[in-house]
Amino acid sequence: MNDSEKRGRGRPKSLNREHVIATAMEHYWVDGPANVSINEISKRAGVSKPGLYREFGGEDGLQKAVLESYLDSGLKPLYEVLEIDRPFKDAVQALINLFLESRPLFASPRGCLLRDMRSCQDQLGADTNETIDRLHSESIDQYAAWIERAKTKNEINDIPTDLAAEYVDLQFGNAMLLLKRNEPDEMVEQMMRLSFSVFTPKQ
Repeated sequence: MNDSEKRGRGRPKSLNREHVIATAMEHYWVDGPANVSINEISKRAGVSKPGLYREFGGEDGLQKAVLESYLDSGLKPLYEVLEIDRPFKDAVQALINLFLESRPLFASPRGCLLRDMRSCQDQLGADTNETIDRLHSESIDQYAAWIERAKTKNEINDIPTDLAAEYVDLQFGNAMLLLKRNEPDEMVEQMMRLSFSVFTPKQ
């Protein structure tokens, strides 16, 4: 047996990083980010705890990786809708469509993982907290840019942009909560229309 064969025989099976992240995300959504241990994730993902530590550096690194994955799958599609230059009312309709179309993409209702993690930041690690704050700040910036564009076109009331952006963030979280509760599409749409009606001038 040559040296390379000796080294290869003792090498552990490679870990499927995306599978572990998807498993962790699923159970953070269902059970709460602070309620699932790294031991449980390793068991549910079918990987060894040492292998998980080698890949992510521990629970904090895994939670950070899950959030970065959520940015791509959950937040960027939202940002892309907001970045399109179109009338405010058309953007609201596009947002409603996005939320409703996201429902059948998952096996069960989810909600907003970023919002869930923000609600228990004191129980999460330093790297995860930094990522939570960064993603929240990026989201607020996206909402503020959308609001500012609509204001320059006189499409919405002159609400302070920082206040409006935080309000938008809350309304998106509420819409995701309605989806998580498996409320009918009609209710989700009506609630979103009602929440955004505060922006438009009364006729």
